[in-house]
Amino acid sequence: MQRASRFLADYVIHKGMVDENDREIYEYGFMLSLEAGIFILFCFLMTVSLRMYVNGILFFVIFAPLRSYAGGLHLKRYQSCLILSCLTFSAVLLITKYVHIPNYILGVTLVALEILVYCIYPVENTNRKVDESEDRYFKERLGKFLVFDLIIGMACVVVGRIDYLMQIVVIFFVVVLTMLIGKYMNNRERSSL
Repeated sequence: MQRASRFLADYVIHKGMVDENDREIYEYGFMLSLEAGIFILFCFLMTVSLRMYVNGILFFVIFAPLRSYAGGLHLKRYQSCLILSCLTFSAVLLITKYVHIPNYILGVTLVALEILVYCIYPVENTNRKVDESEDRYFKERLGKFLVFDLIIGMACVVVGRIDYLMQIVVIFFVVVLTMLIGKYMNNRERSSL
């Protein structure tokens, strides 16, 4: 990945599109774009192979805002992050497809997991500290997304799409798990300093 991002940075510098002084910024930007592109391609192929198109979209609608505002586990290496992200996406879709739990259990579980997400918050990345105003903003946004997700979950019950409710519950379970692991890893890193 680094080789490809270096090649792309060399290309835009050689063409005179950017200055050599900005090389690191462009290499980093190309690296992030390539990583995201690989993950999105994997998700697209997985969604198509399982014929779970709405579920693929639903994953990003629920997971991305939760992960953005609640925080969670941050891995240091790209390869580890990509593998874990692909496994997470695959596991959520496969569990949704093959595991069936009664809707009343799913409803209660969703509420419990939403409360846990709100209580565990914040899980900061040790590389980016959040000040008080950002923390208030993130917590407020998280609360709004939790309400939105609960409404989506209730709508799934009303329209009889228990598979979508199952997926939302699995996503919340993954988020809670990564938040707990993230907190543990952050505390371990701080205590070793």
